[in-house]
Amino acid sequence: MGWQNLVRDGGIAVANVFIIMVPILLTSALFVLKDVSDFLVNELESKADISIYFNESVSRDDILKAEDEIRAIPGIGQLDYISKEDALTAFTKRHENDPMLIESLQEVNDNPFLPVLNVTAASTSQYEQVATLLSGEQYKDMVNKINYSEKKAVIEKIFAITDGAQKVSLALFGLLGIISVMVTFNTVRMAILSRGVEVGIQRLVGAARWFIRGQFLVEGLIFGVLGALFSLFVTMVACWYLNPVIATILPGMNIWDNLMSNLWVLFGIQLAIGAGLGIFSSLIAVGRYLKV
Repeated sequence: MGWQNLVRDGGIAVANVFIIMVPILLTSALFVLKDVSDFLVNELESKADISIYFNESVSRDDILKAEDEIRAIPGIGQLDYISKEDALTAFTKRHENDPMLIESLQEVNDNPFLPVLNVTAASTSQYEQVATLLSGEQYKDMVNKINYSEKKAVIEKIFAITDGAQKVSLALFGLLGIISVMVTFNTVRMAILSRGVEVGIQRLVGAARWFIRGQFLVEGLIFGVLGALFSLFVTMVACWYLNPVIATILPGMNIWDNLMSNLWVLFGIQLAIGAGLGIFSSLIAVGRYLKV
């Protein structure tokens, strides 16, 4: 009965499906943009690191022992040890098109670089612990310099940006949930009000209460399922066309591949949102406006 009503309503039903698609598409956009957001966050956090420069006389084994102690701190991410030889090679390669700089380096006739340990952590508190650890008496004769104080302001700003982005995402998900309920609720309410006479006739001829209410619940479910199917199609088309643009702006980012690898997850989310909100909102509307 719910499907028959949907077919009979024609243009109104189509309009209702497209209305319910709006919150589902917005949620789909957040799902896709989450990959972009994670990519940007990872790029930012990769720049939020500190460098520990060791004295030239410190052996590699001693540096690796210090690395093990740092790694024991909870929240520590990647640690990269760069020997003075590797540092010189990297510098030479990076500035190979600057002959004056290379010539000046050769005139020094020695390797001016120090062995360094680059540390990436999950928050500023971990960087504080690393700096405190290596500023202790045990490492006084080993550590030449820690650039944490120089980069502290930048690191704090980066983590503030990433934390803010995560909070905004959660707030948007909550807002979209409210919008979805309101849209579907209003859609079913209009269907109930537009068929008031028909409902009265059904009641007069002895139609069961659950039958009358059930058709509107089924309509809400169908609205949600169709909205999810169309939303999946629109999302796929949008990602296909936007992928080259995003890849140009963010090299290494491929939203199409990410979408394909999570396609069933996305469709499951769309279906759950569409069907769940369709039924939930229908229940509210039926309970409030359908007095049978």
